[in-house]
Amino acid sequence: MAGGSNDTTPLYCGTGTDNFHTSYKNMHGYVSLVVCILGTIANTLNIIVLTRREMRSPTNAILTGLAVADLAVMLEYIPYTVHDYILKDSLPREQKLSYGWACFIKFHSIFAQVLHTISIWLTVTLAVWRYIAVGHPQKNRVWCGMRTTIITITTAYVVCVLVVSPSLYLITAIAEFMDQLDVEGNLISSIPMSQYVIDYRNEMSAAPNATPTSPTANATQWLNMSVLATTPVPPTAVPPASLVVRNVTVYRLYHSDLALHNTSLLTATFLIYSVLIKLIPCIALTILSVRLIMALLEAKRRRKKLTSKPAASNGTKTLVNGKAAERPRKNSKTLEKEKQTDRTTRMLLAVLLLFLITEFPQGILGLLNSVLGNDFLMQCYLRLSDLMDVLALINSSINFILYCTMSKQFRSTFTLLFRPKFLDKWLPVAQDELAASRADGLQRSVVAAAPDKCQSTHKLPQVVTLAATTTTNNATEVTNL
Repeated sequence: MAGGSNDTTPLYCGTGTDNFHTSYKNMHGYVSLVVCILGTIANTLNIIVLTRREMRSPTNAILTGLAVADLAVMLEYIPYTVHDYILKDSLPREQKLSYGWACFIKFHSIFAQVLHTISIWLTVTLAVWRYIAVGHPQKNRVWCGMRTTIITITTAYVVCVLVVSPSLYLITAIAEFMDQLDVEGNLISSIPMSQYVIDYRNEMSAAPNATPTSPTANATQWLNMSVLATTPVPPTAVPPASLVVRNVTVYRLYHSDLALHNTSLLTATFLIYSVLIKLIPCIALTILSVRLIMALLEAKRRRKKLTSKPAASNGTKTLVNGKAAERPRKNSKTLEKEKQTDRTTRMLLAVLLLFLITEFPQGILGLLNSVLGNDFLMQCYLRLSDLMDVLALINSSINFILYCTMSKQFRSTFTLLFRPKFLDKWLPVAQDELAASRADGLQRSVVAAAPDKCQSTHKLPQVVTLAATTTTNNATEVTNL
């Protein structure tokens, strides 16, 4: 418990959290700006490469939808971090907290959360698709075809907008305040000017046993609305007139009148955020990731068994018709295709695990905030919000590095698109790999467009000739990168 005898406020986070928040906040603007710029470039390159004809596949369609959502988050976060962190000390207070900026903050609180939610559920879709491809390859074409994938991506965008936007819109409103500043421009007090805020505070004053809703405890703060992190001085604490040098009219994102009188709406919003948007996807991804790892290990064991030499239990070979029997072995094409499938699965596992590392802590903190209330929000959640923001931004920007390091076809296509021609004299490109990449994508396009005709070799001789490393079994649809 807190120190004073009459102070019953529980202590959830100590001074170490405050010190971290104070020291990191000065760097957050520059760190997040660099991450957003690099992430914008990376996600743009992802979209360009993944939408090439030779790269078209259900998995790559999901990755493209993920890149679009991440790109939108990056672009929208840049003006926010520049205004609220980098230029915060150089802007006059009336400009820093203008009505136009308050409108942008409300848009930011909704837009960023909607797009981040879309990214989360597309990541879950990616894990489900990959599990079906590895665990049930015979049903992969039926369940995870291109048409089904496009419908799923569109549904994710539409449903996330409809679920997330209304709750965030209803619980916030732009409120007018009068900030009283001293001679150095420091805030002395902040007096509400919006009538619904004044009426609510009067109601709280008339009911001393009521628990007022904290002016900073609103749903926008899980997106790190730092402008709201300073609790205004209560209107009863009127400073001496000699200290007040200037009165400035400012606008802040505040609880709406509906939210102030319906605490259950706030609790439901936090639960939607922590459980539906964070914990449920993280639990689902954890289960699917474990199943994918088990499937990888099983495939490795099965491949090793198929490629090893058979031997009888007593050390002698089994005889069939007087000849030594040999275990049927897969040809090199099939084995290479299975290895490529495993590489793709490992790459997508890296994407999923990175997502879990950055998102699971946010879900736990959001749930604790719903259970423990404003004390935990003020002591812990807000102090760690900058760190959670930058982790989420890094998660949205690092996929390009994973694709380049773990996907041979992505590297080949990227090289084909962006490699300067003059480098060919010193660093020649393996043209057979590029041709195979093109042919593999072309083969998949033909399979998706006319699966009943792709087996006819006399109609597609050029595809069969080029795609020497591509099989027409279920592994064709399993391998996407």
